[in-house]
Amino acid sequence: MRARHLALVPVVVLLATAFAASTLLGACSSNAGSAVPDQVPNGSASPSAAPPTAFGQATSKKFGFSIRYPLGWISATHTAKAGDALGSALLSVGWANPKGETVEGGLGFVDTLHLSVYGMNKPVKPVDLTRYRSDFKGIVDSMIKDLPKISVSDPFKPITVNGTKGFQITYAYTVQGTRVGAMSYLLPKGSYAYWVTGQSSAATWQASWSKLAPAMASLVISAPASQ
Repeated sequence: MRARHLALVPVVVLLATAFAASTLLGACSSNAGSAVPDQVPNGSASPSAAPPTAFGQATSKKFGFSIRYPLGWISATHTAKAGDALGSALLSVGWANPKGETVEGGLGFVDTLHLSVYGMNKPVKPVDLTRYRSDFKGIVDSMIKDLPKISVSDPFKPITVNGTKGFQITYAYTVQGTRVGAMSYLLPKGSYAYWVTGQSSAATWQASWSKLAPAMASLVISAPASQ
């Protein structure tokens, strides 16, 4: 990452963010031999693709976002503390499907929705997305590069989520013989960057993505109260 150019604080990411909500929500699976479809459902799916009654809503005035999450999924939250590594997320919140696949005695969940907020050295304007595209791509690559046996089905590309411009990548990786499909957004706005990931194993693919796609598409980022 070219620190003299890029406005983001050096990213020391959760390894990788698909391992949702720091270590609070694990993301791996124990079922062998499953296959994941090549294409994750389109991230531009309308929030109305699933009944509103199927979702709750999480809102942060401090960090300026709201996002829907599937009702019945369990949640975990981590906020930055003194002594955390430089570049650690200021906030990580995740939801996991308790009826989906688990690992390690049920402590780790596979089907998850996860949002992390990172600080930036200075505000990023929309024009910066083009100027620093290669740097943002480097950040996205660093987020997912350590996932085992990763393959990218829909490469890094621009996306707009409810008025906020950023980038999207769709990929799959293998853990303990199981293929997991995921889609992530990197959405810089103001002094923050928002990293959002939805993922599912093959066993609950259709049921989980019928909720993950509209949940991710529901994300609204506004001016944070702290800015």
